[in-house]
Amino acid sequence: MSKIKKVQEITDLSVYTSFTKDEGMFQIEAGVYSMVTAVPETISKWGHDVTEVELKFLINGKKVQYTGFKTLYEQLYGEDTFGDFYYKKSKEFEAAYLKTSPYKTK
Repeated sequence: MSKIKKVQEITDLSVYTSFTKDEGMFQIEAGVYSMVTAVPETISKWGHDVTEVELKFLINGKKVQYTGFKTLYEQLYGEDTFGDFYYKKSKEFEAAYLKTSPYKTK
């Protein structure tokens, strides 16, 4: 009977990281969801696949409804401005996640 030979092992982790940011007039709580995979045949290198960035908004320290905050934001800054704002903030939190993650890419 022949021996079984291990060829490769890949480690995948599901990671959730939470952040907060004070924007002055309001605050943002963010949850970053990602899949982290060990890069085969390397020591301490990881690949990141950020699957979702979830933003929650607070005014005076109290959580507010998403639709209510969106409506308020667009009343202040113009119609159809919230989508771009949400996208930019999501990218900020994604960058913060990649910068602070203990699973380094280099």
